[in-house]
Amino acid sequence: MKTNKLRIRYFNTMNKFILLFTIVMTTTATAQTLEETKDWILTQSEFNLDGRLKYDIIDGQFISLLTLPYALGGDTIKKSIPIEKISKISIIKTDKYISFSLICDKPCTTQDDDISNQKTVFLFEIYKTLDASFSSRMQKALFHLVELHKGKARIVNAEVKKEAF
Repeated sequence: MKTNKLRIRYFNTMNKFILLFTIVMTTTATAQTLEETKDWILTQSEFNLDGRLKYDIIDGQFISLLTLPYALGGDTIKKSIPIEKISKISIIKTDKYISFSLICDKPCTTQDDDISNQKTVFLFEIYKTLDASFSSRMQKALFHLVELHKGKARIVNAEVKKEAF
């Protein structure tokens, strides 16, 4: 009688282990790759400001390229942030755009490859009509991108400055 109870207990334990192992392996197998994550993020930001604001992800750097209108000289301003150093991600949403602040604990961003101009915040802005679930999906994708680059980020509430009038 005791032997049967031990066998049943053993099989129940093994079944739980097999179920847990299957869930873990399925979740791991279905997670997006670095390329899939990068492509999805960049696809969402296409056609920003009539093509004047573009983003890219190259060699572990999140890069923004803003081409100024011809009346302002037509120059292109390049900013970048090392993805692995992003420690916080916050969001601001309006009717016209959604802005993700990618934040480092220490100055880490560059502008036009000038390291003396470092700041702690990199803005990733998307100008298009968005569905209700977009902001949470993009936060998840950015968080996953940081993890894939061996970084650790957390989602924080954006500090919204209230206007006087």
